[in-house]
Amino acid sequence: MKRILSLLLLGHLAASLTAQESWTLERCIQYGMEHNIDLREQAVETAFRSAVLREKVAAHFPVITATVAQDWNWGRSVDMQELVIIRNKLTRATGASLNASLPLFDGFARHNERRAARKAVEGAALDEAALRQALAIDITRAYLQLMLARQVESCARENHATIVMQRERTARLVEAGSQPKSALSEMEAQVAAEKAALVEASCQVRTAVQALSRLMNLDTQDGIPSGDAFAETEVPPAAPVLSRTQVEDWLWQDPRIRSARKAIQSAGYRHAAAKGAFLPSLSLSAGYGTYYSSAADGSFRTQLGENRNPSLSLHLIVPVFDALQRVSQVRRTKLDLERSRLQAEKVCTRVEAEIRNATIEAENCCQKYLSAEETLRAMQELLSVTEAKYNLGAAPVLDYILARNHHAKALSDFLQAKWQYLFQLKLLERYRQ
Repeated sequence: MKRILSLLLLGHLAASLTAQESWTLERCIQYGMEHNIDLREQAVETAFRSAVLREKVAAHFPVITATVAQDWNWGRSVDMQELVIIRNKLTRATGASLNASLPLFDGFARHNERRAARKAVEGAALDEAALRQALAIDITRAYLQLMLARQVESCARENHATIVMQRERTARLVEAGSQPKSALSEMEAQVAAEKAALVEASCQVRTAVQALSRLMNLDTQDGIPSGDAFAETEVPPAAPVLSRTQVEDWLWQDPRIRSARKAIQSAGYRHAAAKGAFLPSLSLSAGYGTYYSSAADGSFRTQLGENRNPSLSLHLIVPVFDALQRVSQVRRTKLDLERSRLQAEKVCTRVEAEIRNATIEAENCCQKYLSAEETLRAMQELLSVTEAKYNLGAAPVLDYILARNHHAKALSDFLQAKWQYLFQLKLLERYRQ
């Protein structure tokens, strides 16, 4: 009994530690990769393409069939030995055969269909890789948005606590006659405004948590890190620049572009298979059979030995006219090939534009971050001076409230610029790999 209780206690402790484990960015991405529905759907699509490929490969193998038949005939029949008609006699016949057929040449249709199916499988795998990359970017964006919301909430809670303390100090100054009664009313209004800002920040946190959980396909939100779980992240003073070689390397290895190239190759093989239908086809077939009939003389074993019938056939089929079906098929596959080429060109242009925009956006975010940091330092200094003067009764409450509002605005802009800059750095880091 004690052993059972000890095991239950250890299990409960392990579950508690697991629930309290913080969700790092890498863990969120890994969990999303394992549970995202779109990825699972794409994996099924890849498996389906693989099944089609196996069918195309199996089409090159010979077809072998075995047949065993038992026949019963009543009524009139012909005695082949006496050449007389036999009436109302039951005739039994037993036959067995083994047949095989093998396509020798079909205008390379099966060969090209197999190659097209293989390229389709490779393209599906690349589509899955592209979907994984897109999911990683979306989770990174949502994760950093949650970090931003947590920090904004923490700052809003701190501001609310500070303004509540300042309201109590203002009440004492009003009682001492250092500040007018209107100063206390204005401070009460500021407390209400800070409370509303705190509520809004908390709502933003819940929204960010929900967005991240939806991307990860996470049923519960337990374990999503709190604001205290985020350490200060060091931000570089300058954004890295992608060289032309790095851009070209990424364009060559980007899964979306590679998938578009695979689609062109697959369409080309399908077009070749359609053109091959105009060529003659050649096939080889062989068979071996025997039979027994009760209408003939001889025992069952004797007839089976005497009636053996091996066969070998060579079939040549020349297409002459099929109501223009082959011509229509060639036209359709040619248009599909041209569409695949245009789609690949469009994808390549879009990916290259994304990389260029990521570099420019990183530089812009870096400048915004540095500017917001400088503004925040100035507003912090202004707030410190104004607060000191207000506490001494040398500044009106309106100046103090304006200084706090300016500081809150500068802090919000700084946090927005910081996490947007960090996201762009993560994006550039992906392109630089």
